[in-house]
Amino acid sequence: MENILLEYQKNIPKSLRIITNISHTDFFRELEEFTEDKIADVFNENLQSFPIPNIFIEDTKYEIVFRNNIASDKYSMKWHYDNKQLIKHKISDLQKIHSLQIISIDEKYVYGLYCKNPIKFTIIIYLDTYNIDFEGGEFYFHDEIIYPERGMLLLFNSNELHKVAPLTRGKRRAIVVKVF
Repeated sequence: MENILLEYQKNIPKSLRIITNISHTDFFRELEEFTEDKIADVFNENLQSFPIPNIFIEDTKYEIVFRNNIASDKYSMKWHYDNKQLIKHKISDLQKIHSLQIISIDEKYVYGLYCKNPIKFTIIIYLDTYNIDFEGGEFYFHDEIIYPERGMLLLFNSNELHKVAPLTRGKRRAIVVKVF
C-alpha cells in the first residue's frame, strides 16, 4: 500500500515547506530548558515569540506531542499523511464508502484517503542531532531527506506524505505540533 501512496504523492504539487534553525532564538532556549512534562506549558507561554509569524493567530487550535525515542524502542513511521488515513475497501463495498478520496483502484480493491482530523500544518522542532546523538531516524518526504539537527524547525502542510526511518542508535527527541 505504500507504493500507492508514493504514486499518488507524485501527482500533487509541492506544498509549503519551511526548514530553518531556531537554536539561537529565545523561544528555543526556553523549550530546551524544561522537562517533557513542562514542554506544552512552556510552548504555550512563549507562543508570542514563535519564530515563524502568522502560524498561531487568535483561536488557532493545536496539539503538542513530545517524542523521546530511543534505539531500543525501534521507533520508525511508515509512509503516511498526518491528516489522512489510507483505507482499502473491496470493490463490492463501493456503495458503502462515504467521504473517501479515491486514489487507486485495482481488480479487487479501492484505495482511498479518509480525513479524520482537519490538520493544516505539522511543526517539528528537533532537540537532538543526527549522527551525533542518534543514528537512523532520518525524516523522509517523497522527494527529500531531512537529517535532523538540534534547533531545526520543520514546518510542512499536513497533506504532505512523509515517514521516519528506524532509529538504530541513541536518543531522538522532538516536539511535534499539529496545527488545526
